[in-house]
Amino acid sequence: MAMKIIKDVYTEYLSGSVVVTPPASNVEFVAGAAQGGQLLTRYTISAKETARQIFRGGELLKALLERLDAGSSMIYAVRIGDAQKAALVLKAGETDVIRLEAAEPGTWWNSIEVDVTVDGDSRTIEITDPDTEETSAFTGDTNDALVEAIKGGQNLVTAIKLADELPDAVTGENLTGGTDGETLTNGDYIDAIEFSEQFTDVSWVHFVGADSPALWTAIVTSCRNMVENVLGERFALLDLPRLQPVDPDDPTPQEIQDYVDGCITLKDDFADRNAVFFIGEAKFINPDGNEYRGRVTSSCSGKMASVALQKSLLGESPGNIVSLVPEFTRGQQVQLIQANINHLRTQPGIGKIIALSVNAPPAGETYNRIEKLRAVYSAGKQARLAAFPHLGRPNDEGGEGLKLLEEDIKRPLELMVQKGEIDSYELSVESTDEMRLLGEAQVTLSVNSMKAFEVILTK
Repeated sequence: MAMKIIKDVYTEYLSGSVVVTPPASNVEFVAGAAQGGQLLTRYTISAKETARQIFRGGELLKALLERLDAGSSMIYAVRIGDAQKAALVLKAGETDVIRLEAAEPGTWWNSIEVDVTVDGDSRTIEITDPDTEETSAFTGDTNDALVEAIKGGQNLVTAIKLADELPDAVTGENLTGGTDGETLTNGDYIDAIEFSEQFTDVSWVHFVGADSPALWTAIVTSCRNMVENVLGERFALLDLPRLQPVDPDDPTPQEIQDYVDGCITLKDDFADRNAVFFIGEAKFINPDGNEYRGRVTSSCSGKMASVALQKSLLGESPGNIVSLVPEFTRGQQVQLIQANINHLRTQPGIGKIIALSVNAPPAGETYNRIEKLRAVYSAGKQARLAAFPHLGRPNDEGGEGLKLLEEDIKRPLELMVQKGEIDSYELSVESTDEMRLLGEAQVTLSVNSMKAFEVILTK
C-alpha cells in the first residue's frame, strides 16, 4: 500500500479533460566504459547500428547490443570513465603550429591518419577515417584557413591554431594518446548514479561492472530516494563479480562452486526490494562475428524490458547467447534460488532460459518479484500523472473536486486491469477539514499484482 500527500488538488473544472497516456514502463539507463561517445552524455538508443556508430566498442556497447538482441526498445546510454582524447600536433620546424584533436575520447581515434602535402605557399591536410578509409582533404595558404576548413568539413577531429607558420610535410602520421578509460573507479560510478537521477522516466538502471556492496548500496539508495520523493519509479540491475577461472573456457567444478559460494556470501547481508541480481556469464557473438564472454545481466534485462507488465521472466529465453559459462549444477541452482539470485540454465528441447524472476527484498517484504514491482510502480506512476492536472486548482467546498480527482485517477488503473497489467486495485481519496484548509488530499492506492507460479528446484 502506498500513501502520498498531494497538495492543492481541489478543482471546479469538469472531469474528462484528462487524457490518459500510459507512461513508458521499459526505459533503461545503462552506464559503462566505451571507445566512443562523449563522457556523461545521454544518448537515446533503440537500434544496434546507432549504438555501434556512437560507442564503437567497449563494455557499454556490448551491454547495449545484448539488450537490443533480447528485446529492449528504449535505452538511455551513458559513457563513463577517465578516457582521454587522441591528438596530433603539426609542426613547422620545432614550432607547434596546428593541433588536431579527436572529437571524442577513446583508443579508436588513435587510428585516424593524417597527411600534409606542401605545394608552394599552400598546404593540403588529408584526414583518413580508419573504418571507411575515406579521406577528406583541406587546402589553404594560411593556418586560419586550414583550421576553419577542417572544422567545417568533417567530424573526426577538431583543429586549433597554435602559430602562423604553415606546417611541414607529414606522411602517414596517426593521432596518439587516446584512451578508453576501461578501468572504472567508484567515483566514475557515483557520477553516473547522480547523473541518472535527472531522468524520471527511467524504470531501471544498470551500471555495468559495479559489483561491490559499496556501489550496490549507492545505487539502491538512489533508487529508493527517487521512489520515496515521488521523482520516479525504478529499480537496479546489479552485477555480481565475474567468474575468473584459470582456464576461462573450461572452469573446474570446484572453481564454479567457489564462485557460487563467494557470490552468495557477498550478497548475504544485502537486501533491498529495488535490487535485482543476475549471476553467471555466457558466450555472445559481436558484430564482427567473433565470440566473446560477458555477464548475462544485460541480456536478461533486455528480455525483462520486452515482456508485458506482470508477466514472469521464468522460462523466458534471451537472444544471441551461444553457450553458458559456466552451467550451474542442480545443487548450485538450488543455492541460487534460495539466495534470490537470478540465473540462466539450459533446458533440453527449450534452450537457455531464465531460471528465476525475483528481486532481493528484506525478509517478510511483499515486493518479492520483478514483475510485481514493475506493475506496482507503473500503477503509481500512472495515478500521479492523472492527478497532476488537478494540482493548483481552487478548493471546492462541496467536495465535487475530490470526486473528480478520484475518477481521473481510476481511468488509467482501469485500463491496466483491462490489459492484465494488474489484477485489481483499491483507491480512496480523502480530506479532513484541516486538510481542506491547507488544500490537501490523501490518496491511498493498493495494487494487487499476481504472483506467478513456479517450480522450486528443491528435494
